[in-house]
This record gives sequence, C-alpha cells and structure tokens, in this order.
Amino acid sequence: MTEERRAIQSNVDYAVKNQPRSLVRRQELLTDGETVHLPCDGGELILAYENGQQSVHWGFDTVDAMRLNFASLWSAASSSIDRDNIDHIVMNIEQLAQRDLVIPILQQESFELFAEWIELIHPELPDAPPEFSTGISLRRAQEEDLDIFESIWQDSLGELSDGLATFDYFAAEASWAGALELDGKVIGFAFNSLDGSPVGRVLTGAIARDHWGQGYGKELMLAALYQLGSEGVAKAIIRLRPDITQALKTCSGLGMRHHAGGIEWRRSTDETQIQEEIEARRKAGVKARYGNWR
Repeated sequence: MTEERRAIQSNVDYAVKNQPRSLVRRQELLTDGETVHLPCDGGELILAYENGQQSVHWGFDTVDAMRLNFASLWSAASSSIDRDNIDHIVMNIEQLAQRDLVIPILQQESFELFAEWIELIHPELPDAPPEFSTGISLRRAQEEDLDIFESIWQDSLGELSDGLATFDYFAAEASWAGALELDGKVIGFAFNSLDGSPVGRVLTGAIARDHWGQGYGKELMLAALYQLGSEGVAKAIIRLRPDITQALKTCSGLGMRHHAGGIEWRRSTDETQIQEEIEARRKAGVKARYGNWR
C-alpha cells in the first residue's frame, strides 16, 4: 500500500481543524485526482476544488503543530493555485478550537475574514406547487437565460458574491433551473441539485433587487422546494449569507431551520496585491510607533 493510499484510508480526526466536518468528506476530497494533499508530522493541509473555487482544509494535533507547519504547507500548496479559473481561495471555519491562537496563524498567510454563512434545512417539502401572484410565472430555464441570471445574482449578493466561477459551477451542476418571470420578463431564478441522496439542495437563487419586498422570493423558493420534492427527495438544504436579511427572512418564513453554519475566510490569488497590502500595513505600523515626527 502506498503512503498516499495509507493517508487516504487513515481515520484522522485532528483536535484543531477548520473542516471537513466528517471523515467521510475528507476521504471524498482525498480521492479526487485534482486535490493537493500535504501531510506533515502532526497534521495536514488539503487544497481541493469545491463550488468552482479552491478550498483549504487543514487539521493538526495541536496549535503548536499548526504554528510550526502551516506556513510551509501553504507555501507548498500555493504553487497549485488555479489562478486562471478561480476567483479566490476559500477557507470555511466551523466550531474552531482555540480560535484566538489559530487566527493569527491564518492572518500571517494573508487569509482574511469574509462573511458568515448558514445552511437551512426544510424537513417537509411541499406536495403542491405554489400559487403565483398576478403576472408571475415560472418556466424551465434555457441556456440563453444565463446572462440575466448572472446579472441578477451578482447584483443581489453585492459585496457578498461567491464569485463568477461559483455561479458557473452552480449552472453546470444544476439538475433543474427555473426562471421566474413577471409579465414575461425574467426577475429571478433558482438552481436545484440532486446527488442521489434523500436530501436535495437549492444551490442558489435570487430575485432582482428592484423586485424585492413583493413576496416573489417566497414564491420562487416554494417552487424550488416543490420541484425537489417531486423528484422524491425528503428534505432540502440551502446555504445563505445571514447578512442578506431578505433571503434569511424568506427561508425562515417557509419553515426552514438551522442545519449548519460557519465563517468563510478568503485569500486573494493576486500575490502582487497581497504584497502591496502587507507593505502598506507595515508602513502604517511604523508611523503608529514613531508618531508624526517622520
């Protein structure tokens, strides 16, 4: 048995880790041929493709082991960053032990806190399609709809966007895509995904900002949930940014409940920009230490 295969099959459960939440998910990542896996004494770092971006997963026996090895592991992994095809590096942190000691290690390598995320689950999907408001209709999306979908998606998320590579990934992975129209004009969309499990997923969805507050988001979500139920799944999950309060309010109002949550950290793929920011912070620190006499 090769050392790589031995590492994949080992049931490692580190005391200090960001993700993945389960050993099963770890093995799924490690068996993907595009995943970079870098083990060390007392820990490991994984760089893997997820949702159109590259994600970092790490685990260590202790904070000291992380402090000793993280920088060198990340340096080795960074040569595999797919800068031509991703928008940023993602690192999701959930229930992190010894957070105050770990965060400086991440910041030293230019990872920055981005935003909170939560997953909501609907335990009992509707067995009938929604009744739409006057002028509203839903149809199966066509490829020519993707440009308007992307525009609606980017505008609705604003600075909390997951990046165009993620939108393209969702569009490619969707088993169903619905276009919501008002008097024949597309004002929203939803992408659903089935993976053969009893739980389906609303990959993403959005309503154009100038149509917020009219109840159209609720109708869109009900239609997406009904579509998943019609495919035979028992439950459905959606991931949201709680900072987008309209989306959270809509899904909570439909009976969806908290399933998981965490904080997303990001790192730019532009090394020149990172070095400029580091230098700017260094100069600001010098001025703070020596006052204005310089």
